[in-house]
Amino acid sequence: MLSVGDSGTGRGFCKRVFPGGNTAYGFYSFYEYIAGPEATRILILKGGPGVGKSTFMRRIAEALLERGYDVELHQCSSDHDSLDGVVIPGAGVALIDGTAPHVLDPRHPGCVDEILHLGDFWDERGMRSHRERIVECNRRIGHLFAHAYRFLRAAKEIYDDRAAIHSRALECGRANRLAVELGERICGSAPVAEVPGKARHLFASAISPRGLVHHLETILGRLPRVVVLQGPPGSGKSTLLQKVAAHVQERGFDVECYHCSLDPARLEHLVVPALGVGVVTSAEPHLYWPPQPEAVVDLGTCLRAGELASWARVAQEDRRIYRELLERAISFIARAKEVHDEMEGYYTPHMDFAAIDELRERTLQRILSYCREAAGAPSSA
Repeated sequence: MLSVGDSGTGRGFCKRVFPGGNTAYGFYSFYEYIAGPEATRILILKGGPGVGKSTFMRRIAEALLERGYDVELHQCSSDHDSLDGVVIPGAGVALIDGTAPHVLDPRHPGCVDEILHLGDFWDERGMRSHRERIVECNRRIGHLFAHAYRFLRAAKEIYDDRAAIHSRALECGRANRLAVELGERICGSAPVAEVPGKARHLFASAISPRGLVHHLETILGRLPRVVVLQGPPGSGKSTLLQKVAAHVQERGFDVECYHCSLDPARLEHLVVPALGVGVVTSAEPHLYWPPQPEAVVDLGTCLRAGELASWARVAQEDRRIYRELLERAISFIARAKEVHDEMEGYYTPHMDFAAIDELRERTLQRILSYCREAAGAPSSA
């Protein structure tokens, strides 16, 4: 059944995540997990910067929330005020920005996927008058992100150096036992299932023009059970989460896996929607503490303190350098955002926004009909 906030009498719940991120490996995309294989309708928006794709999606999302439908907002990591996608989970409907750097094309044209091309509403002659400036803006943006990604790669190397200090002192047996205990705490006595659960991969945080941002309160805030995971870099937090995710999936439960915004190979948070359970890593830069955590798992207790003492000064210096490199990277991402805003200014004056508003209203009515069908109600108003 379609999830409707407060039984349809109040505002829906808004969950915020990031489907892509600025990482040590460049731009990293989990776009394939925005809608998922069960989606019944995916609307892919095409068009250049400044044509109104994000506003189009945001206003539809706001209209759905006001009508009581739960909505996922998929935020853009390079512009915190913009959206990469909107999902109405209960109806299996998604609107997705399908332009660079996250190019997305229909997988099942007609029956599931459809393109809405906002470029149909621009004045091409007016666009051509800004051709050289648009090309130059794109060139500058590319250079700025290249600088940012070099500093993020350097930051990861320093982070890994600090992690190596702690990993040498890790008592793996104790850490493994904590992983087993946490998996059993989450699933109880549930047996191994014939069909394993599926994993959905996203980011809960982003390295953005505004710095390090997250929306953990929207991901975890409504869960009745939240376990807090702590420990310094290299203490085995990501490995523990990978083992717990495997344990949960083996017992047939789907999991949401939230990855590190610097290094997507590392897991930071898990959610098991069917069980109402979340595991959150509360550590810099995303310190989050639920009002009433069910338990706290501190992997710092698995470290041999004696082996850390002689490396304390190195670890402290690594932490300082890491922060400086991260700040340099963020400064380049912020400058890229400024140039992108400039480029949007060359598109916006040449758009027929009245026509886009009409398309948005027609699209909203279509989505509402899909929502009614999902809820078992007649599709007509």
